[in-house]
Amino acid sequence: MTFIPALKYSFLTPIYDSFIKLFMPEEEVKTNSINLAEIKDGDRVMDYGCGTGTLCDLLISRYPHCDLLGLDVDAEILKIAEKKRKGRFKIKLFDGYKIPYPENAFDKVIATWVFHHLTEKQKVNSLNEIHRVLAPKGHFVVADWGKPRGLLQSVLFFLVRLIDNFETFRIHKDGKFPDLIEKMGFSKIETCGYKKTLFGTLYYYVIHK
Repeated sequence: MTFIPALKYSFLTPIYDSFIKLFMPEEEVKTNSINLAEIKDGDRVMDYGCGTGTLCDLLISRYPHCDLLGLDVDAEILKIAEKKRKGRFKIKLFDGYKIPYPENAFDKVIATWVFHHLTEKQKVNSLNEIHRVLAPKGHFVVADWGKPRGLLQSVLFFLVRLIDNFETFRIHKDGKFPDLIEKMGFSKIETCGYKKTLFGTLYYYVIHK
C-alpha cells in the first residue's frame, strides 16, 4: 500500500519520537486510549498502526499478561518499535490491506493518530478489516483528529493540513469520521471526549462490535 509516513517524509522518521514528545501530549493520549479499551488479563490486543511502539510499550507495562501485537505498514518505523519491544510484545509488518489474522482474532483494537493518514478508500478497507478480526463484544478505540473546536483550533488545523495534505484530513475536519465508522457494521460508537492540541482537536471514540 502507498502510505504517508508518520511525519509525512521517511527521512523524518528517526526523529519522530523526539518531535512528538516535544510538541504533542502523546503519552496522555495513548494512556487515555488504553484506559478506554478496558483491557483484561489474557485479552488479545492489537495496536493498529503502532508506529514506533510507544503505545505498545505503555500498554504491556500495565498489562503484562495480555497478548499484544503492534501492526504497521512502515518497515522503517517498526525498526524503532523493535528496540522498545524487548520480547514483551509482537510486531508485524503488513501490506496495509489484509490484516494477516482470522476473524475474531482480537478482543481489543486501538488506533491512535492513524486514520488521518489514510485516503477514504483506505479508511473503509481498514475499518472493514478491523471489524472482521475483532471478536464479538470487542472494543475498538480510536484517537484521531476531528472537527476543530474554536477559531484558534481551526487555524492551527488548517496550517497542519497545509503542510501535510488536505485530502486525507477532510473527513476529520468536517467531523464526519464517526459517520463513516457507523456504516461499517459496528453496533455502537461513543465519542468519549476530546483534547485541544497545538495542531488541532483530537477526539476519542470507543466502537463496539
